[in-house]
Amino acid sequence: MKLSICKTSLKEVGEEMLAYPVFEGAKIPGELSGFFQGLREKQFSGKEGEALSATTSGKAGFSRVLLVGMGNPGEMNPDCIRRLAGTAVRAGISTKSQGIAIFLPRFENISADDAAQAASEGAVLASYKFTRFKTKKEDLYGLPKAVVVSDADESALMRGMVLAGAQNYARELEETPANLATPSSIAKEAKKLAKEHGFSCRVFGPDELKKMKMEAFLGVAKGSEEPPQMVVLEYGEGKGKPFYAIVGKGVTFDSGGLSLKPSKGMHEMKYDKSGAIVVMGVFRAAAQLRLPVRLLGVMPLTENLPSGTAQKPGDIVTACNGKTIEVLNTDAEGRLILADAMAYAGQKKPDCMLTIATLTGAVIVALGRECAGVLTEDDALAETLAGAGDRTWERVWRLPLWKEYSELMKSDFADLKNVSETGEAGTITAAAFLKEFAGDSRWAHLDIAGVDMVARPHPYLEKGASGIGVRLLCETLKSLSGQK
Repeated sequence: MKLSICKTSLKEVGEEMLAYPVFEGAKIPGELSGFFQGLREKQFSGKEGEALSATTSGKAGFSRVLLVGMGNPGEMNPDCIRRLAGTAVRAGISTKSQGIAIFLPRFENISADDAAQAASEGAVLASYKFTRFKTKKEDLYGLPKAVVVSDADESALMRGMVLAGAQNYARELEETPANLATPSSIAKEAKKLAKEHGFSCRVFGPDELKKMKMEAFLGVAKGSEEPPQMVVLEYGEGKGKPFYAIVGKGVTFDSGGLSLKPSKGMHEMKYDKSGAIVVMGVFRAAAQLRLPVRLLGVMPLTENLPSGTAQKPGDIVTACNGKTIEVLNTDAEGRLILADAMAYAGQKKPDCMLTIATLTGAVIVALGRECAGVLTEDDALAETLAGAGDRTWERVWRLPLWKEYSELMKSDFADLKNVSETGEAGTITAAAFLKEFAGDSRWAHLDIAGVDMVARPHPYLEKGASGIGVRLLCETLKSLSGQK
């Protein structure tokens, strides 16, 4: 879909369909009211989620007009604009329009540039659908063109396109099934991405991981024939820049190992690589936006499968920082591969380390599917992540990380155990385990297990992989570096 910005009046819009936002209780502007003769309040009242279209019968430059409900004006935020754009794009796709226009009036408390960026994000995200394995391509329709009618600067639109494009890139990889998205194939894709966007990529294979004494990581990989890979990305190398590290969990398929998961829903375990894939999306966006930071990305990639060689409950392994871990449950594997990857990243002495993972089902019990969990002892870092989440609508909610939770992760036979035997506070105890591998850096952990996929209808995210975390982390990096 080609997306552009246009500074024009309502009367001069020339696309096939015009999408116009209407707040609850507001009147339809005079230029459009004539197309809705006999409109009753029960048909359209401007409530959020409502939409109503009408033909112009050749009396305007556009063939159809779509009214999109924006809800209560007192509750207006940038995500309302993403939803407006997403609704418009989906309407354009369903009617097989050749082009749509999304009209952005002046909104209170939202600048024209911020509104244009939000519209761009919503439009690009709504235009994506995973169609790689659909054989009847003629049945698929992609909207050719969308125009944002606004007096905003074009750079705001471009920024939204870059961020949403990086999120869609992540969605495509997240959705790719485990028979194709293997550790080796993702490592190959990371090399390709690095070459295209001018940052470095190094891949460590099994022999190198053994030399690095990453027993926690290698233990998880023992049950699979697919060799584990640790991908290390570096962007903006050089002195004088703030230095941040992002470590993402990359389990390309998680059966639970010998602690086997139930079969129902197991196909969704292809999404257990989402943390690592988000790292790739962030690097793509950072390079395109030329963020003034130095960035390290670490992606431990493996499958977690049962076999005669698989790791067993009760095994004790040693992470590369020397800490010993008793493995009580092989389905708590994400924290094991992150332990070695975090220790590696910590050796590079970043100013701040962020970890992102589909780590625990417990976070869905605690927070549902509306936000990610964030865990950190750093109040300022928690506030930065929360602010970034509010601006991107990839929202987070902080959970406590008190020392009492760390006590639950001490083992009788090793330094740590990978699960608490109480079964309580699963998201928090998982983060308490990870904290032991963060080193001296400022650190925060994002548990995205509840938001890595979309199961219900959404104005701009199709069912399936969400790519959530890409825009959130890019906004966080922007804030941490002091960029406006």
